Amino acid sequence: MPEQLTALVIEDDPIQRETLCDVLASVCTIASAGDSAEAINIAERSHPSVVISDLVLPGDIDGLALLRWFNANMPDVPVILITGHATVETALDAMKSGAYDYLVKPVDIQRLRAVTQKALERYQIAAERRRLKEVIEGDASLCGLVGVSSPMREVFRKINAVAQIDTTVLIAGESGTGKELVAEAIHKLSGRKGALVKVNCSAIPENLLESELFGYEKGAFTGANANKPGKFDIADKGTLLLDEIGEMSLPLQSKLLRAIESGEIEPLGATKPHNINVRIVAATNQDLLKLIEAGKFREDLYFRLRVFPIVIPPLRERKEDIPLFISHFLRQISEKLGKRIIGISKPVMDALLNYHWSGNVRQLRNALEEMAILATGEELDNLPLSISEFPQRTNVPDELKPIEQLEREAILRAMKETDGNKTRAAMLLGIGLRTLYRKLKQIDNTK
Repeated sequence: MPEQLTALVIEDDPIQRETLCDVLASVCTIASAGDSAEAINIAERSHPSVVISDLVLPGDIDGLALLRWFNANMPDVPVILITGHATVETALDAMKSGAYDYLVKPVDIQRLRAVTQKALERYQIAAERRRLKEVIEGDASLCGLVGVSSPMREVFRKINAVAQIDTTVLIAGESGTGKELVAEAIHKLSGRKGALVKVNCSAIPENLLESELFGYEKGAFTGANANKPGKFDIADKGTLLLDEIGEMSLPLQSKLLRAIESGEIEPLGATKPHNINVRIVAATNQDLLKLIEAGKFREDLYFRLRVFPIVIPPLRERKEDIPLFISHFLRQISEKLGKRIIGISKPVMDALLNYHWSGNVRQLRNALEEMAILATGEELDNLPLSISEFPQRTNVPDELKPIEQLEREAILRAMKETDGNKTRAAMLLGIGLRTLYRKLKQIDNTK
């Protein structure tokens, strides 16, 4: 479930405390305390997201001492101090002690809300970085999903929002973006006690898919010598992932819709249906709306599956995530190959950041493994053959295509546009890196 953001308000004056709580109630959940001892007790029981504290408090622990306690015990929690006795010295003491901000009474309500909102955003970013660090260092809590980009943060937010709600989810995205990983994360966070069962609708022949999903009774057809449970039964009390749902035939789509709506399935050869408790997650790399227009997908099934849609962006639209994926995958690949791979050279990193990645995250991982297999040291310093020998030329302008009569001009212009970066120039030209080195040598010899 998504983390609930909470502001802890600490003020010994009951009226002012209530006023501060009322002002911030529209921003987040509120907890309050009248002194430092009570505040520490609350903080230890329920970790707050931000603290708003009066500087002058009763007892042995004043606002500055309380600030230092939070810095030592909960350094991720921003602390905003408020005082009615503002001096340069107290302001400096507060900021030097690590206060997020410092407000003077009477507090400007709009400023308090704005500062608190900013502090909460800082807390969320810090929490996200911690979570990503755990993922990169091997925690499989999100099943290999990595990302700090805005699109991926939205994906994470949606996974957390829907995981424990028993509703159908439709995951859309290009091949290799991680749709299966999203389904795994949803199931893992759902708390459902059954298994996650995966069915690739495009990998099973149409005439076998129905019995694969719903099972069959002994004698249902020639060769049915015993009862066989279907994937729905195997996934009972768990989650059923229907991958490549757009490949399912229309007659089977009708039976799937009936099963989802009724919560019942009827195996082939059975005389009556039986109840199942299965959470459906569907995935596709196709545009289902276009399939509906073409008469290849049922509109009612589409809307039944699309109760909660999650769209995974392609890797080329979130390139700031590439370094995280590289760190994550290099750790896995090093362990798999029994090699010590600790980094990647800057030219190769630049090339990977500028590559189009039509195969998305899956292609990136395979490229890194190819590089690691060929690596002789601890740093990957050569592009994989799959990229350098077959570069993508999606955005190469016509005048830069390696046409024979413009070859020299195109190479020199590409080198100029990439500030002499040969790897990027090769990609821009649509030629291999080795080829570019050879062409540059030929140009130098003709000068």
